[in-house]
Amino acid sequence: MTAWNGRKIARLANLVVGRYGSVCWLCHQPIDLTVPRTQPGGLSVDHVTPRSKGGTDDLWNLRPAHRSCNVRRQDKPASQFRPPRPVAVSSEWFR
Repeated sequence: MTAWNGRKIARLANLVVGRYGSVCWLCHQPIDLTVPRTQPGGLSVDHVTPRSKGGTDDLWNLRPAHRSCNVRRQDKPASQFRPPRPVAVSSEWFR
């Protein structure tokens, strides 16, 4: 397995977005591609099968994700990932 460096990430990120779009595969929310990759809402390339579990850097094993979602998932199976619950806001409270 080759090094996971900035050039490789940038190249793979472009391929992943071109193939799968810019919606986070974990939380199903759009990814703002103008946000830097180092920020929580930025684009991150996530491995379906984590590298630590034998996953590869092949395109079929990569998906777009928010950096924060990718960090929260760690190396758990995607089926165990639970995105943060949205805050419920009722318009009744503001009357």
